[in-house]
Amino acid sequence: MRKKFFIKSLIRLMIPLLIPLIILGTFSIITTQRYIKKEVNTSNYKTLEQTKSTIELLFNEQESLHYTFNYNARLIQKLKSVLRNEELNPYDIEAYGTFMSMMNSPANIKPYIHSIYLYFSNDKGNFLASNEGITSIAQFYDTTWYRTANAMTVEGNLIIENRSIKRFSFDKTETPVVTIYKKIYAPGSTKPDGCLVMNIKKDDIEKVMRDFLYLPHQAIFLLNAGGEIIASSNEEELDVSKLLDASQLPSDFYEKTTSNERYIISSIASSQYPMTYVTVSQEKYFYQLPIKLMYVTFTLLIVSLILGFVLAYYVSRKNYNNLVTILLTIDKAERGLPIPELTVKITDEYSFILQNMIKSFIEQSYLKIQLSEKKYRLQAMEMMALQSNINPHFLANTLRTIFWKSMGLTGGHNEVSQMIDYLSEVVQYSISQGNKMVTLAEEIYHTSNYIEILKIRYKSKFQIIWEYDEAITHHKVMKLMLQPLVENAIYHGIKESERFGYIRIRMRARGTVIAISILDTGVGMTRVKLLELRKMLKAEDQVEHIGLFNTSKRLQLTFGNKHRFHIRSKVGYGTVIDITFQTEAGLLIETDKERDTV
Repeated sequence: MRKKFFIKSLIRLMIPLLIPLIILGTFSIITTQRYIKKEVNTSNYKTLEQTKSTIELLFNEQESLHYTFNYNARLIQKLKSVLRNEELNPYDIEAYGTFMSMMNSPANIKPYIHSIYLYFSNDKGNFLASNEGITSIAQFYDTTWYRTANAMTVEGNLIIENRSIKRFSFDKTETPVVTIYKKIYAPGSTKPDGCLVMNIKKDDIEKVMRDFLYLPHQAIFLLNAGGEIIASSNEEELDVSKLLDASQLPSDFYEKTTSNERYIISSIASSQYPMTYVTVSQEKYFYQLPIKLMYVTFTLLIVSLILGFVLAYYVSRKNYNNLVTILLTIDKAERGLPIPELTVKITDEYSFILQNMIKSFIEQSYLKIQLSEKKYRLQAMEMMALQSNINPHFLANTLRTIFWKSMGLTGGHNEVSQMIDYLSEVVQYSISQGNKMVTLAEEIYHTSNYIEILKIRYKSKFQIIWEYDEAITHHKVMKLMLQPLVENAIYHGIKESERFGYIRIRMRARGTVIAISILDTGVGMTRVKLLELRKMLKAEDQVEHIGLFNTSKRLQLTFGNKHRFHIRSKVGYGTVIDITFQTEAGLLIETDKERDTV
């Protein structure tokens, strides 16, 4: 009893202390996080824009050459003649000098350009290379570009890829380059006549990217149309394969978690080249202030708890001693023993109650006391009779009464009242109208109530993701079909895992078939355990996984062979339960087919 008094006093004292502190701390943390997120997004966007402008200035060196050759039919014909003829006439020599001066000028002046190739299809495989002149695929040290250039009739007008160039076969080092391929069309032609290839030193591109970094633990990546990383400022060899989600690129802002680290990712797409610029930053370096606020809030909460604990102990001890005095006085009065002396002065509500109780006992006679005892015993016997007939409906009504009482005691909603409210809804739903079929909307609603109870119990442990179209919620499903499966995912999957868990409930209608998948990111199962579970679900009696077993058997009884219940799992990844069954219309069609067959 002393413990109950202490708990009640602690609750009454702590709620007024903790609620303002929690609200203020939560508001400060959320506001700071939103501000930081906005600032980080703006900063990342500016960084990417500056990087994009500078790198595309490097790439634009190819544009002037491409424009010259792509729209000058006379130059194209001269170049084709130079590449095809074994011996050059004076006119070809003059044209050859013009071509080489046009190619060597940017290649020699711009230190970041490694080389430029100009190629038109010819039987000898000849092409022009900056600082080399006329050469052929068979003789030149760099040949890997040739296959990509020939494939461009299918792949597109402009391709960007990573390559490495080794000048001599005995070289131990290679020069990494970013190669840009661009088709050349003769005026009036719909097919490309050739290809302009420019090789830019990858180190120079990455140096430009690193120059624009000003945040700690940040990296910039340049991706081509196929999602391949062309260049990177990442000196720490950050594994971005798990971070860059193709479905979210280009995207102004999104977050990704991998290897217990959370990253902020921003990206913009180039309007001129098939490239995407991406910046990746570790979140923890931006959210140090909210983390500090959170620590301060937790510290204040702990201090408040300690103070509340001490104060509650003092108040509850005083109240308990007063109640003990009252009870002893009542006991002595009932047995006719001398009543202890009372203080003349009334100091609190307890002394007032004690004074009035003693007066009442003195005035009452023994017969009245006996009569009261008999009435009490009669009431107790009636209560026991009523309790022996208690049923689930009484339990549901009692839960609803307790809910309103808890609301009255605390003056508003709290976790206890919420849990009671949700529980009463779940109980009422489970006992209503037997095992009837319900709409999918009803099943989703009452499953959500059950989930809310578990959310209060397992705070910050899991998150439920619903995926369904409102258009299918009118279909009939088996009552209490989702709740046991969600419970199984939490107790056998998420609860046993050390990391934050997700449960995805996906519902689709495919023709006359409803498909439901429940996926959790819990601990998963080994193949041996999964096979044992599948075997147990087919057995007649079940002692483990009662929820799965009952759901499987009820589906079998409801839909017969017109359903599918399948479990997949992998250790460390989680478990998926797939359910398919016929809608009402589908069952009618199957019944008509069976009648026609008979």
